[in-house]
Amino acid sequence: MGLHDKSIVIDSAVAVIGSHNFDPRSEEYNTETGFIIYDRDFAARLRKSILRDTAPENAWTIARRVRAPLFGPLSNALATISTALPIFDLWPFRYATSYEFDPDGKDGCTPPPRPGAANFHTCYVDVGDFPEVDLPLKTIYTRIVTAFGAGLVSIM
Repeated sequence: MGLHDKSIVIDSAVAVIGSHNFDPRSEEYNTETGFIIYDRDFAARLRKSILRDTAPENAWTIARRVRAPLFGPLSNALATISTALPIFDLWPFRYATSYEFDPDGKDGCTPPPRPGAANFHTCYVDVGDFPEVDLPLKTIYTRIVTAFGAGLVSIM
């Protein structure tokens, strides 16, 4: 079970928590909620919680996939072209995926390397596009929304 919320700490003194998305749709159409809390102790506890939840060992990192030398550059080029199409993103092979931090005593993993670093794939394990999601239909549904959703942006 998870809770999809937004949390912000400002100047170690103000905490903002709620469901509000900072986009035009949320501003104009959705009923969103949020709380602004002026309390340094609460802000410190919230900051600690955010840092814990986003620590490399507790969060997935999105980075480029490792590609075969021959097919990889071609696939990445086609993905880039497909993404730039005005309505449909048709290329089914994504150029990025989710990775889980797994240093397991390997040298060079402290601090955790950033995506693109030479040792990134040594310290991270590919966990797939949708980690911990067993339903293949969700993958298909997400791909369909990705492919055809761009045309609906104006009405969403």
